[in-house]
Amino acid sequence: MLSRNQVAIQFLLRACQLTMFLCLANQATAADIRPLIYDTGEYREVVIEGTIEAGDFEKFIKIIRDNEGQISMVYIFSAGGDFYEAMKIGRAMRALELGSHVPMLNSSGHPSCIDDLGGLVPTPSDPNNCIAASAAFFIHIGSVSRSGNFLVVHRPYFEKGKFGELSEADAKKAFDDLQDAARKYMNEMGVPKHIQEDVLGTASDNALVLDEKTVKTYFSGELPYRHEWIINKCSRLSDDEMGRYENYSQRLLRSIDAEHANMSKEEWADLDAIQKKQKEQTDCAVSIDRQRRIEAYEKYFGVKPNDFSNHDFSKWNEAKKYLGKSFDEILGEEKFVEKDDKDESKLMRSATANAPYVALYDSLSLKPRVPRVVSSASLISTPNPSAEFQQHLIKSLEDVWGKQVGGNGTTIWRWDNEGFWATLKLEPTSATGSYMSLKIDEK
Repeated sequence: MLSRNQVAIQFLLRACQLTMFLCLANQATAADIRPLIYDTGEYREVVIEGTIEAGDFEKFIKIIRDNEGQISMVYIFSAGGDFYEAMKIGRAMRALELGSHVPMLNSSGHPSCIDDLGGLVPTPSDPNNCIAASAAFFIHIGSVSRSGNFLVVHRPYFEKGKFGELSEADAKKAFDDLQDAARKYMNEMGVPKHIQEDVLGTASDNALVLDEKTVKTYFSGELPYRHEWIINKCSRLSDDEMGRYENYSQRLLRSIDAEHANMSKEEWADLDAIQKKQKEQTDCAVSIDRQRRIEAYEKYFGVKPNDFSNHDFSKWNEAKKYLGKSFDEILGEEKFVEKDDKDESKLMRSATANAPYVALYDSLSLKPRVPRVVSSASLISTPNPSAEFQQHLIKSLEDVWGKQVGGNGTTIWRWDNEGFWATLKLEPTSATGSYMSLKIDEK
């Protein structure tokens, strides 16, 4: 029976051959650092996948800057790479107060990267990158909130060839300097001394899988001071209320359904009141986290994030170009996702760092036409657009389409131009807040 470390080492050997920063440069794929933006942009993340190399820090920072403080989580799928570049990314993550996620450990001791939430959990493009090892560990420990539990470590080392060309005395000094840099960085990130020694004491041609207890204790959840601080600021439930909630939860779990939970009206009312307090706690924690990221962004970049300076408002009026075009033509030119509903066919494209969510419809018939042709376009802003965003958007549409012909000028604006009608609305409520919507219809 192989030990967990032996299983991990075999996995790493199959993937990367364990040379030059854990992966040979000519065998491993350079890091693909990419943003993931869902639908209208209410959820934004970064994926770091592949071998960490010089220049990856700049790619990472550009994505963070382009998204104006709206990135909150970084997913790490990497077998390792450039140690110094990893430290730069890790320090930036700590300064920007970003969270991170690494693969999970499955029952057979292998890393697992599974999306069990229907497209809301990023997965690596290459299954061989479903790992967080070596330099990836140094990135992960830089975050302020950590999840995932498959972490593989060993001491950092030099590119093959260069280190061997040094004299023994120079090699010792270079090695000691590298070890000192690693130790200093881990001290900054709050890694306990005994784990530092485990990392620095594991040879570069070996691998140590951190056990689940170690990961859970030291590299899971919020940083200890943040956890205690947020609890102190946001706590709404007393110890007695928490005890009652646990009791209600256990009774509901043991019952077939809510009707068979054998709870009185008073108990149901008590549970409802407790759940409302819980929601207040959660909302408080989310609000603090968001505000801290905004403040961290301003401190790091020296400018307040906003939702309009990086936005390409011309994308809104340009959407009329899709009217009358076939789905096949559009799919051949641009990246859209096709979806058929009961009453209509549509193409969808999530928001980007500087452009809105777009949906294109063929809705002139209950049965989709063949070929399907766009008869209307719908665009939606990121939730809670600022007043400046709204002003920029209205002006950009007026510059192209002229003054409005209808609406109330505060929440509704309408245009009637040759070939199309357009209605812009400020929708006051949704699950994630208010938003701007623009509907362009073919005449």
